[in-house]
Amino acid sequence: MPDAVILAGGSQDGEIEKKFGVLNRALLVIRGKFMIEYVIEALRNVSSVGRIVVVGPVHVLQARIGTRVDAVVPAGDDPFESTLRGLEVLKAQEKVLVATSDLPLLRAEAVRDFLARCAEVTADFYYPIVRKESYEARIGKGKRTFVCLKEGCFTGGNLLLLDPKVVEAKRDWIARVVALRKSPVAIARLLGFRIILKLLLRRLSIRDIEDRVERILGMRGRAIITPYAEIGFDVDRVEHVVLAEKLLE
Repeated sequence: MPDAVILAGGSQDGEIEKKFGVLNRALLVIRGKFMIEYVIEALRNVSSVGRIVVVGPVHVLQARIGTRVDAVVPAGDDPFESTLRGLEVLKAQEKVLVATSDLPLLRAEAVRDFLARCAEVTADFYYPIVRKESYEARIGKGKRTFVCLKEGCFTGGNLLLLDPKVVEAKRDWIARVVALRKSPVAIARLLGFRIILKLLLRRLSIRDIEDRVERILGMRGRAIITPYAEIGFDVDRVEHVVLAEKLLE
């Protein structure tokens, strides 16, 4: 039974926060509910999910959703540090599910399906990816980044299932890699010329990426193709708020 961490950190001066006057994006109201409520409800309706810890500004979140989760703890400086803080509270021995708080379309069936697919393979962490066709059929065409591989074009999801023991053992190295995430040049060097070339030629496969990640991090990761496009729809721009309201009608 995996426990769960919901990441609700983020900047107070982002595009959405400024536009809608909220202190935290997780508390943006969409069709009568805080965004984070959709995520909490989805996880609570999955019988295999145990405790839920929210990581974010405690004074803002505690009063709004504190009674619906097991703990609210302060966020770190980046998503990885925030994840570590959630893991430290849980002290879980089994795998932990990590989700962002800006997934208003998330439903229990999508989470159950993801966990079931993860159970079919052995890895240290699992990351959902969504085919472009699936995303556009459910969400529509828009500004979304897709990476085209041998198997098709995909966008990343906003869930992560991981083994906390392995993450703890590799935390320093993972932190260094995360620190490079905003530097395309550094990421390119880390991936290597061969990976970049295969990507440009559309000869790069999912397994190529998994093998490279394992060599870099010393952790076995598996990409899980999910048919639930909702996992890939996060609200980080004003136009996404309008779209979310429309899709939730």
